[in-house]
Amino acid sequence: MTIGKQHSVLLTCLSAMLVLGCGGGSGSSNDDNTSAPLSVNAGSDIALDEKLTFSVNAVASPEGGTFTWRQLSGPQIEGFPLEGAKQEIIAPDVKQDQSIELSVEYVAPDNRTVSDNLVVSINSVNLLPVVSIKQTAPTSLPSQYGDIIVLSSSNSFDPDENGQLVSYLWQQVAGTAIPIADKTSADLTFTHPLLAQNDEVAFRLTITDDEGGQQSNELALTLQKSNQLIFANAGANQSAQEFSTVTLDASASTSVDGSFSCNWVQQSGVTVTLDNSDVCQTQFIVPDVDAPESLIFELTVTDSANRTDSEQTQVLAEPKALGLINDSGMNRCFDNSKELINCVSTEFPMQDAALGRDIHAGLLDKVGSGPGAFDFTKLDQFAGELPDNAINFSCVRDNISGLIWEVKQPSTGTLPNTQLREAQNTYSWYLTTVNNGGFAGVEAPAQVSCPSTVNCGLDQYVTEVNEINYCGGNNWRVPTHSELSSLLHFGQQGSGSVLISDFFPHSATLAIDGVLPYWTMQTSAEGGQSAFAWAIDMFSGKDIGYPKQNLGYIRLVRDTSNDD
Repeated sequence: MTIGKQHSVLLTCLSAMLVLGCGGGSGSSNDDNTSAPLSVNAGSDIALDEKLTFSVNAVASPEGGTFTWRQLSGPQIEGFPLEGAKQEIIAPDVKQDQSIELSVEYVAPDNRTVSDNLVVSINSVNLLPVVSIKQTAPTSLPSQYGDIIVLSSSNSFDPDENGQLVSYLWQQVAGTAIPIADKTSADLTFTHPLLAQNDEVAFRLTITDDEGGQQSNELALTLQKSNQLIFANAGANQSAQEFSTVTLDASASTSVDGSFSCNWVQQSGVTVTLDNSDVCQTQFIVPDVDAPESLIFELTVTDSANRTDSEQTQVLAEPKALGLINDSGMNRCFDNSKELINCVSTEFPMQDAALGRDIHAGLLDKVGSGPGAFDFTKLDQFAGELPDNAINFSCVRDNISGLIWEVKQPSTGTLPNTQLREAQNTYSWYLTTVNNGGFAGVEAPAQVSCPSTVNCGLDQYVTEVNEINYCGGNNWRVPTHSELSSLLHFGQQGSGSVLISDFFPHSATLAIDGVLPYWTMQTSAEGGQSAFAWAIDMFSGKDIGYPKQNLGYIRLVRDTSNDD
């Protein structure tokens, strides 16, 4: 039975109900069947601060029994259950006000039990944070313009035994306003500003602990004036590939009055054209370079008081890997309906005209000339260079690959009464000095499709051209597939020929089986038994597997590195 505060439990015999039990069956005066009243009192409720010691002392009737204290609720206290009427208990450490309910159970000598409860109200006592601020950077004091200043709270602490510091808030409370990126970290970091006079600044730090308690402290320091009141910052050195856009940025410059003008002057390196040399942010396009080259630019900043400062920056211009063959010449982009579109379209990206050497055509430092990114030099009969506008020339050098190409003689006769190198002459694929796949081909008969009195196979044509030391060389040969493809200007598709007529005049025009086939030296797997070789149709630019026994046109090539 539970007894309320200040009450006892009283058990009495109810004579009306238990006549036999109270009176005794024999009328004897023996009262063994009569129980004494049973009660227990845990004492009054208690209120105290955390971590203090309090006492509980239970009183019970009849005496002589045992007491057991138990914790029913609240923050756990070690040691329970406790035996004995009187106990000394230490209130737990709490982060907020808490209540603990204790129960005492009394077992009488006759094993009857009774219990009572009390409530212990524990007050949270929060010790506020101890806030300490010290300057830890720069190590050399006093600080100067541009120094990184660090104010540290590392010596701050929560005096509570198990307390924690959970948040920080920095505020500037005096002096010139200083830009601060992070105001909620344990340390405050900022840059010493540019000052014309010494300035007293002060910062307040408020720290909050894990119980919501707050404490603040302040630190004042003197920021030193600068003898120089304007500083140029031309930006970090850069590396950039040719044809890319470079930005020169002086926005990190500073002056004591906050305003300044800029002027850029190139000091060294291949000359570039700045978009505007009198603005703080300007751009230029890296020119064509053959090897890494240092470009030096000097920035001068001027403030409203006509104070100036200068600084230089370097841009390392580097060659771009454009390869040693020509681009396709394609300069137009299309959608899926074959309609012309802008080549910067994101809907139809990565088209040929938007990639490679051709997109830089206007920036290339060419040796000779040519449409788009093509770069050819016209050569005389001894392979001497001629002006770009020369009308009469014997051969052409491709300045990208270094190869020298045959230029055909004009067609003046009727087969077989033609000149050796006329464009209308045709030959069968017969080559014994290259990898021919095990089949050298077929020698076309003499004086039918060409003027040769021996045969009209490719080997014979190469021999006869080298014998006359044509265009200063005797190492002429049939081109490879990739070499011949490098001459094609796909931007001319549909115009009758993909060869550039300004450099390759007198080209063949008569179709053979609907195509304009020019031989390469490489055998094709088409047709089996190595009976086909690769040719390129100069109408469309497409490569075709062409029977070696058929007649096709030829344009010879030679390497300048193999000159005799």
